[in-house]
Amino acid sequence: MEMRVGQIKRIDYVCKERLCFECNEPAQYKHTFLLEGGRANPNSSAYRKDDCSWCEDECNYACEEHKELMRENPPIDGIRWCSTFYRSRFPHMFLYWEKESEEIINDGLKEVCDANRIKN
Repeated sequence: MEMRVGQIKRIDYVCKERLCFECNEPAQYKHTFLLEGGRANPNSSAYRKDDCSWCEDECNYACEEHKELMRENPPIDGIRWCSTFYRSRFPHMFLYWEKESEEIINDGLKEVCDANRIKN
């Protein structure tokens, strides 16, 4: 649909929680991984950083049962474990927004003009 002056578009998002990559239970741990040689690798988020504990090239999420399994098995080859974050200390890391719907509420200029005419 073509955009028009005064058109209103509504996008709804729903907040969801991260799940364990192994069993889909609510995650309690976030493991971060860096490319091998991250501090010297220009493709890594840790490149030229002194403290790379907050850097992340990849991550995975795990429940209590799969914590060690997920830590020892990075999501892709060529990366190594960097840090583990706990849900109890960093709850915001375990939530994300997912787009649920999108719709045009009105068709634009005519409705806006009519609304302005009524206000004035």
